[in-house]
Amino acid sequence: MALRYRDFRLLTAGLSAAITGWWMIIIAQGWLVLEMTDSAAWVATASAALSLPFLVLGPFSGVVADRWYRKTLLVTTRMTIATVMLVEGLLIIAGLIELWQILLLGTLAGCAFAMDIPARQSLMRDVVPEEAVPNAVAIGVSVTSLASVAGPIAGAAMLALVGAGGCFVANALGNLVLALAILAMHIPRRTPTGDWDIFGDLANGFRFVANSNVVSLLLLMALVTMIGTSAWRELAPVFVRDVFGSNEAGLGALHTAAGIGAVLAAGLLLWSATQEHRRVLYVMAAAISVLSVLGFVTSSVIQFGIVFALINGFARQLTDAVGQTVLLLKTPEQFRGRVMSLWALLWGMQPMGTFTAGMASEVVGPRIAVGGLALVAGVFLLGVGLAKRSAWREF
Repeated sequence: MALRYRDFRLLTAGLSAAITGWWMIIIAQGWLVLEMTDSAAWVATASAALSLPFLVLGPFSGVVADRWYRKTLLVTTRMTIATVMLVEGLLIIAGLIELWQILLLGTLAGCAFAMDIPARQSLMRDVVPEEAVPNAVAIGVSVTSLASVAGPIAGAAMLALVGAGGCFVANALGNLVLALAILAMHIPRRTPTGDWDIFGDLANGFRFVANSNVVSLLLLMALVTMIGTSAWRELAPVFVRDVFGSNEAGLGALHTAAGIGAVLAAGLLLWSATQEHRRVLYVMAAAISVLSVLGFVTSSVIQFGIVFALINGFARQLTDAVGQTVLLLKTPEQFRGRVMSLWALLWGMQPMGTFTAGMASEVVGPRIAVGGLALVAGVFLLGVGLAKRSAWREF
């Protein structure tokens, strides 16, 4: 249904290129930093540099997305990301890269991502009518999932053949493709009501979330899931080398398995989009996301780790996609950018879990660090779900 609309097709094509490039640098950066420092803590810190700007800019980026013309904003952010990735790639290829440069350039790219995500996620309602939103999100998830499979495979191959620099250059090209796709789209201009008041607009957004049971439930559940079940991905190089005794191919296999799980989740979403199914799928997936991490950290060989990575990719994709669908449907246009900025802010919270697990790994090892974090998340998820039982009726 959603693919009938030209602008949605352009957005989908651009995102597939950009997300494939994103997974390439996830593969490349983790391995590069581990080789440079031999430290799980620095691997986690470099990963955090890409996400921490969301903590500062995330809420304000939603206000900007609701006030500024989203097309101009998105072209600017994606061109900025492309430039930063190209510079980092060339530094790596030239053999001039240092750890401080990785952290600085990662932070700059993270700032652009922080301004990009609320506007881009809000764009879904600009390019398809309301009745096509669930289908559009499911298709978007399918494309993201396929890219998350292709990206690690391509990233591992490029890492082995031409090194990390080639992965960063490929990411720059992917972001350029997305910028050009958005430039070609017909995105409506909307005139915001009232005067520009960034702090007042931000406060109004928070009030809307506080007064919406289902929106506040989704954001709380997503926050706990993000912090508690994502650390294994960023610390995968540590598990691959030090726990499973594997190499770059093993690292690519783990991320590819997670991507395959996400593809399976996307297929399930395309089949089922009713309110009742969404509620059941979300609860099931949140539980499985925790259990799969516990399975991963207790695996004795990489083959078992790959199986649990696939299961985790399946569960995490379900929770993310169902949550995004409900937020888009339950949030009025005037608040959409701000709500989606809070959704994006969760990516800024992810390094809290990754950094904690990375530091703890230096003391107790990665198994206990990552597994303990997931176990705590499971307890919190149960508590949040029970405390906000009434919100499930609105899901």
